[in-house]
Formats: sequence, C-alpha cells, structure tokens
Amino acid sequence: MKFLGALDPVSQRRTESCNLKLVDPARLQAIRETGLMDTPREEAFDRLARLAAEILDVPLTIFSLVDAHKQFFKADFGLPSPFKETRELPIDASLCRYTLEGQSIISNNAAHDPFLKLHPSTGPWGIVAIIVLPLITDDGHVLGTFCAIQPEPREWTDHDLNVMKELTASIMTEINLRRQIARLQAEQNLRDTFVAALTHDLRTPVTAAQLSMQILARQFPDIPGVQTQAQRALQSLKGMERMIRDLLDATQIRTGKPLMLRRTEFDLVELAQQTIQDLALIYSDRFVLKADLLFAIWADQGALRRILENLLSNAAKYGAKETPIELIIEKRTAQVRLQVRNQGNPIPKQDLATVFEPFHRSASALESAQKGWGLGLPLVRGLAEAHGGSVSVTSTEEEGTCFTVSLPNSVELMN
Repeated sequence: MKFLGALDPVSQRRTESCNLKLVDPARLQAIRETGLMDTPREEAFDRLARLAAEILDVPLTIFSLVDAHKQFFKADFGLPSPFKETRELPIDASLCRYTLEGQSIISNNAAHDPFLKLHPSTGPWGIVAIIVLPLITDDGHVLGTFCAIQPEPREWTDHDLNVMKELTASIMTEINLRRQIARLQAEQNLRDTFVAALTHDLRTPVTAAQLSMQILARQFPDIPGVQTQAQRALQSLKGMERMIRDLLDATQIRTGKPLMLRRTEFDLVELAQQTIQDLALIYSDRFVLKADLLFAIWADQGALRRILENLLSNAAKYGAKETPIELIIEKRTAQVRLQVRNQGNPIPKQDLATVFEPFHRSASALESAQKGWGLGLPLVRGLAEAHGGSVSVTSTEEEGTCFTVSLPNSVELMN
C-alpha cells in the first residue's frame, strides 16, 4: 500500500509486521474455520453493530473480516454505498489490516495522528475519530476488526472504550462457539467414517471364521467335543456379527442415511412367538404375548425381529426381575402397534428425551451391572422410521415402562 507520506519508524515497523501476518497461512485457516467469509448478513452480528452505534452515538460501526485479498464487511450500521451493497473493500485500501499484530487503532482526531493522517482511506471515508479493535481467537490469530467511526473529532471516554471491548468480546464468543461446534462436527464425522470402515472390514474375517467352524463341525460329526466347541464358537461369532451390524446401522442413522429394507410378506404374530421362544432360553419364561389376531404384514422381517429383540431384552435386563414382560400386538385402522411393557424403576424424566439417541445410556443403565453401547434403542427408532413408523416411550412408577412402535397399516388379516 502507498501511504501519503513517509511513515515514522514505529508506524513503518507496524505496517511491515502486519503485512507478514496478512498472508500467514495459520491465520487464513482460522478465518476459513469461522465459515463467515462472503456469507449473508446475520442478525446475531448486525444487532451488535446497531447496539454499538446506539450506545456510542456514532453514525458508523463495522464488523469486518480481513483475509489476504480483501476486507469483508460481515455486519455494519450506517455503511454507505457502494460498500453497503458490495460489502467488501480491496485489501490495499484497508485500514483494519494494520491491527493484525493484535494492536488496536484508537484516535480522537485522525488529522493529528502520525499514522492515520497518512493512510489513503482516512479522508475518503470521512474518518476523524475512530476505534478499531482486533478480533483475536483463543490461539492468537486476528480475524478482523470491530470499529466505530465518528466524522468529527471526539474525545473517547473510558466508557466508550469499555463498550467497544465488551461488544468485541461478544462477537468473538459467538465466533469461537461456532468454530468449536464445527470442529466437533468434523471430529464426529471422522469417527463415524472410521467406525463404518472398521465394522465393514470386520465382516469379512467374521464370515470366514463362521464358515470354517461350520466346515469343522461337518468334518467331525461323531466327536462331541468338536461339536460343542464349534457351536460355542459359532454362537460367539454370530454375536460379533450382530454387534458389527448394529454399529454399521447406527453409523448410517447418525449420518442421516435411510436404512435399507428387504420387504416380504410374513406373519407378524408368528415372528413374535419365535422371537419370544428364542429369548426365553436366555431370560426364562417371563414374556407374555397378547395378540388376538394373525397378521400378514409387508415389511422387513429381520428388521422387525431386531426391534422386538431389542425392546424385549431391554425390558428383561432393566425391568424388575421375575416380573412378567408383556408384548402386545394390535391392529388399528391406520396403523399396527407393538407395545413392550415391564415393571420396575422408571426411566428418569431427564433421560426420556434422549433415550433414542445413539450411544446414549440413561443414568440407571450406567449404574446397573448390564453392559451396553447405547445402540439398541436408536436402532429401534431407525428401523421403525425406515418403515414409515415411529417409536415412543412412557415410564412411571405406577404404570411401569412402555415402549410403543407404531407402523403404517400395510397389514391385512390373514384368511
């Protein structure tokens, strides 16, 4: 930039230092991380610009971002044309670039300031009294400035400076929160991608191990010890396969992708009976099925079995021991409803709103001896929603806990 005269040594050193910061890659990356450059106006920032103008009684306030090429006006009060429309200034005309070392620019009268009086933008912008405060991140990068401009000399008071400092801090609080949220989201996306890749790759060796166990069992049918160990290994491998499948589906749900369904026609009540029989081997005969009619439903049979398995096993794990667990199947006019009811300590109210979130476990579940990843209920919700349905829960001391899955009525009575 060409100044209107020779700068004094202090001002010259300041411009040289700030020019280096202007193109600093780390600083430019910090600006990109805000996601604010070249974006529309936002009331969150415009409000602060208006507030500064009102409290200080000045005609012009500006919140700017300064990158290597331009000064971008993110928010303002009183910005004149054509800048109000273009919302940017070429970097060579920028005064704010000279705060990039973290120093403020404060003057009661630019005409008497050894630096400002030589800056080519001071006159055309009508800058006489000015406060320019740098917007500094937690890691020391200057993103831009918040400034107040008066077109005539003015003695800035301590109150004026404190107001600008507080509002500048408010801008940075908003920016830092947004940067932190963006970083957390990026980290979460990376973890989801890693889990998805890992679980996908684990399926191949697990499948190979299952085939090997099956071949081993067929080769030695008359040796009881081999049969017993092969069956134990197969059961363990099936458990691993279920865990991998749950992780894959949970990751898919978190990323907002719909779960794929394989719809067939099957008897819903018969599926419920089979599921209860299998779970009874683990949890004893605690399950009570209440369903007066046989249903032929067009749905993903494996998905509905997983819904029933998760809800029934959760009721057995966390409900009152040795008390019956009811599975109720009802056909209504517009929907089919599955309910799983159990007695015992209710789910705390603060957990009811988040019980279907992935990897969330209620306080009572964490305190119990039962281990888990917090994937079962999110999968129930994801599978129900994939069918166009929903799931809800109620839990009180008097009524117990009841999970309700509602599915669209694509069900017909069997003949």
